[in-house]
Amino acid sequence: MAHHAGARLLHRLRRSLGGGDTREPGRVNHISLGSHCHMAQALKRAGLRTWSGPFDWIFSSPSMVRHCLADDFATLLDPAQLETTPLAERRNPEEGRGRHKHYAAHHGVPFVFNHHDPASSPEDYQFLAEGVRRLRAALRDRTTQNRFYLLDAVDTPEATFSDICVALAQHGEGNHLTVFRIEAGAAEPVLDDLGSSRADLRCVRLATRSPTVGLRFLDPADDAVLLGFLQQEARRVTR
Repeated sequence: MAHHAGARLLHRLRRSLGGGDTREPGRVNHISLGSHCHMAQALKRAGLRTWSGPFDWIFSSPSMVRHCLADDFATLLDPAQLETTPLAERRNPEEGRGRHKHYAAHHGVPFVFNHHDPASSPEDYQFLAEGVRRLRAALRDRTTQNRFYLLDAVDTPEATFSDICVALAQHGEGNHLTVFRIEAGAAEPVLDDLGSSRADLRCVRLATRSPTVGLRFLDPADDAVLLGFLQQEARRVTR
């Protein structure tokens, strides 16, 4: 019975985050760069996420994103770097299922694949590869407007985000990154524009009542502030 319940959970998550997605990038794209599936889910709830990318359903870090863009995802997709997490090392059988040797050793991401395991599942590997293909396609077309978003709760130096923007800028002027710096524990959710040293980078402080717990904040009021910002951003981009 527990096995069937776990399978249903994985099926719902795959549907929620775009498993089997046949949609492709368009003229304007709103794309999650992690650092986990909360960002992709927020874009979906805001009506902005129209196709699935590689960072929609994995754990990452800003430095890992920077590395993925720098080597065009070759390391992320390298089968030799993928391994199944032993059951004894998981919090439960259906979480932390897959690891990536390079990103665990060099970027502090112990479990890149939470509910999937591309090391043992050809379907999961194909799901990952298709997400990479779509993101590459969005970047390859230099006439597109690509809006990238990243949730950061570890106070990453702005230089890392600048490096990401430099990598994106190599694919055209239509690429822009918005970083949400999460600070949990506020009395009320507050969103402040911190600005940045680059025109293609926007750093936003998002003070929240609650922490992020997977697909959402623990307090719905925090997600309401984030969604309001995303919807406002979409109206600005499409003018």
